[in-house]
Amino acid sequence: MGKKLLLPTDFSKNSLNAIEYAMKLYEDEDCDFYILNTYAKDTHGLDSLTLLDPDEAFNKLSEKRSKQGLGDILTRLTFENNNPKHAFHVLSRSTLLLDAINDLVESLQINMIVMGAKGITNKRKGNYGKTTLSVIENIRKCPVLIVPKNAIFNYPKEIVLATNFEADFNFFDIKHLAEIAKLSKSSIQVLSLESDDALNAKQKENKTMLIKYFKNIDYSFNIVHNAKMDIALNCFVKIRQSNMVSYINKKRTFWERLGFGKHTLGQLGYFENIPVLALNDR
Repeated sequence: MGKKLLLPTDFSKNSLNAIEYAMKLYEDEDCDFYILNTYAKDTHGLDSLTLLDPDEAFNKLSEKRSKQGLGDILTRLTFENNNPKHAFHVLSRSTLLLDAINDLVESLQINMIVMGAKGITNKRKGNYGKTTLSVIENIRKCPVLIVPKNAIFNYPKEIVLATNFEADFNFFDIKHLAEIAKLSKSSIQVLSLESDDALNAKQKENKTMLIKYFKNIDYSFNIVHNAKMDIALNCFVKIRQSNMVSYINKKRTFWERLGFGKHTLGQLGYFENIPVLALNDR
C-alpha cells in the first residue's frame, strides 16, 4: 500500500516548492498526493482567497479561483511528472483550513502533511507563518514536513533529531523519520543536551525505545553541553551541513495555548533553507 500525502496550497511559491520537494523525496515510492486549497473566512488562513464578504457571488468567485488554481497545478504536474508511481488529486473546500485538514487526515488516512514554511500573505523574515504553526500544533494524527521556499531538493544525507528524551516517542511518527532515512540512505544524528548519567529513568527508557525504532539505520548520539537547544542545533547543522531537521512536537499546556511560552518549533529557531519534520509525542 502506497503513501498518502496531504499538500495544502495557497498557490504561493512556498507551497509549490513544498509540493515539488515531496514529489522528489518520494520519487521511488508509490504515493497519492492530495493537493488541498481552502477558501472560507479565516483571519489566520492559508490562502489569499479569504472571504470578507458573505455575498453569494463573491463565494462563487472564490470557489472558481480555487478550482482554477488547483486545475493549473494539476495540469502542470501532469506534464512535468510522468512517474507511474505517483497519482495526484485536487481538493477544493469551502471551510476553514484546520477543519479541512482534520477531516481529510481522518477520512483518507493521510500518512504525512507537507507544506510551505509560510503562506502568501506572510512576509516576515526569520519566522514560520502562523498557519504553519497552527497546523503543527493542532493536527496531531500525523507528522508535518515543513519546506522553506529556499530549500533546494537533495536527498538528505544527514537528518538531525533534536530531543531531550523527555517526550514519549510516537511510533507512527518515528517510523516516517526512519523511512526517510532509509530511502535516502542518510544517517540520523540525535542531538541532546544531557549525557547518559544525567538522564532520569523515563528519559533512559525513551532513549532505549528510540534505539529500537532505528534498527538497521545509521545513527549516532551527540551531546552538547552548556548551550541552549536552538543555539546548539543551529551550530550543529551549520558545521555538519545537515540538510534536514526533526524534533518532537510536544502537546502544548493550557498556559502555552493561551500564549504564555513559545511553540516547540519556535524554541528551535528558524531554518530558511532546510526542511523540518515535526513529529508528535504520544
